[in-house]
Amino acid sequence: YRGFITDTSLNLQVTHAPCCRGKHPPPDHGLRQFDPGENSFLTPNIMPSDPVQFVLVPLVYCLVLCVGLPGNLVALLAFLQSGQVRKAIRIYLINLTLADILFNLTLPLWIPYYLAGGHWALSDATCRLAGTAYYTATYSAIAFMTLISFDRYCTVRVARLDLALNRRHGAVAACVLVWLLCLGCAIPSLAAPQTWPGSRGTKCFEQTAWHRNYAYAMVGFFVASFLVVLGAYASIMRSLSATASPGSHRRLARAMVLGMLLVFVVCVAPYHLTLAPWVASRRQSPGCSPPSTLDVLHTLSVALLSLNSCIDPLIYCFAIKRFRADLWRTARKVVRCLPLPPSPLERSIPNVRSSSFTSS
Repeated sequence: YRGFITDTSLNLQVTHAPCCRGKHPPPDHGLRQFDPGENSFLTPNIMPSDPVQFVLVPLVYCLVLCVGLPGNLVALLAFLQSGQVRKAIRIYLINLTLADILFNLTLPLWIPYYLAGGHWALSDATCRLAGTAYYTATYSAIAFMTLISFDRYCTVRVARLDLALNRRHGAVAACVLVWLLCLGCAIPSLAAPQTWPGSRGTKCFEQTAWHRNYAYAMVGFFVASFLVVLGAYASIMRSLSATASPGSHRRLARAMVLGMLLVFVVCVAPYHLTLAPWVASRRQSPGCSPPSTLDVLHTLSVALLSLNSCIDPLIYCFAIKRFRADLWRTARKVVRCLPLPPSPLERSIPNVRSSSFTSS
């Protein structure tokens, strides 16, 4: 009898212990049990039943996958229509499209993770690859958008800049450097295990104790890239206002940089504006705290960030005249059984294939 009372009192003490103390989580009584490290840049600290994270995010990912992957594959085929790639702008656009395709290919791994309430059912190696590819694609795309904006700025200046980045070999070297830097930053994530048992299943890419420095580096990289794109757009606008009759070449360059700027503002900026405050709040608040407004905003920003990969093909269509002609020819080749008439754009351009891509 005395032993029974002792065991019962011990059980009561363990049951009522604060959930943030000790190495083991308390028993599950139907409420959400938060582990101290159970939050990440991809999956903030929100209850499994929360509709924002576990309903809205997978729905947005499904939309991005269904729209973005076909759109970027078609865009890649259109960019490769002319055979040999000679222009720097085309090299940057092809690499941006490849980054978007890589991002889209990670979504089939993350959608089931969110739908399962944050439970990773695959191997740790798959988790490492999924998380690494997600961030590599995201930040390489930001770098390529920055390079595209800078290239367009150089082409519309009154005194045109002829830099190495505006030539074919320089563009290839810049793109290779971007990929190598992104992969180099991803090596720590690939080398360390990224799955661990949580209170609601196996977690993937959610150990953020050593990711804080990465978070601040991400914000710094975004700010620098955004300033370059913003400066390029402002310079192009000033150049157009100083010219009495700006050609279509400059107007289309302005449209492309404006599209990149809108992607930064709508898709990329919300994620990075909430990232640093959210990481700071995770350091100050215990892991068992209920979800805050900042948690919800950060989750919404993760969903907005994914829209970038399906907006880029729309920018190509509206800002690149040559792309529309190449896209029409690609459609005619893919759907050979349909007798498609020549597009109005092809009729207006006698030799689209030999025209300069940068003239668009």
